[in-house]
Amino acid sequence: MHTQPRQARSHQDRCALAKHVDALNDALKTVRLFDGIEEKDLLSMLSCLGAEVIRFDKNSFVLMAGNEPRHIGILLKGSAHVIQENMEGKRVIIETLSEGDYFAEALCCAGVKESPVSVVTTSETLVLMTAFMRILHTCPSSCIFHAQLIENMLFLIATKNILLQGRMDVISQKTVRKKVSAYLKSIAIKQGRRTISIPLNREELAAFLCVDRSALSHELSRMRQDGLIDYRKNEFTLH
Repeated sequence: MHTQPRQARSHQDRCALAKHVDALNDALKTVRLFDGIEEKDLLSMLSCLGAEVIRFDKNSFVLMAGNEPRHIGILLKGSAHVIQENMEGKRVIIETLSEGDYFAEALCCAGVKESPVSVVTTSETLVLMTAFMRILHTCPSSCIFHAQLIENMLFLIATKNILLQGRMDVISQKTVRKKVSAYLKSIAIKQGRRTISIPLNREELAAFLCVDRSALSHELSRMRQDGLIDYRKNEFTLH
């Protein structure tokens, strides 16, 4: 059973950029948006972009479906899910987000007025929020990093489209077994090993694969009996 996410604005804490300089510098090393940006220029760049760090409690909306997305979010700490409700009112997990991941870039770029998805935290989370238009358009000072940011943003949008196509390849499989196999193999390729850890519990995995939870549990048990996989909680070994 899902915990009802808190309403936006009642759960968040805006923090000065300098307060989280270590987390920001870590993000500089791992977030593709900041490729080519020098560490010494990071705070001045983020100030120019009007960026802010916001702390969200667990089960809080960072972005709500129906609202206009105007900011790109980057997770500095914590985790979140991008979710959508289907016609039956069931929650479908579109994407899982962890530290260094980003969201809403494609929605902002497309000028979407009402977001079709929500972003909900699954732990206490720090998010760097940056106005998309401030990235896209150079400022009056013509800061040298803007051209690099625009190039990086195009790369991020293209990469995200490829990742979402990968998810479509998983959920378009005809059976629960094939969906599970396709998902686990994609994680194994990403992690580079046969024993993997997935970021989803059983309920969340069922939502991600668009299958019934009991059907998922039954199929996982059958796959183990058939010698295809072994698992304990969120750790799986592919045979």
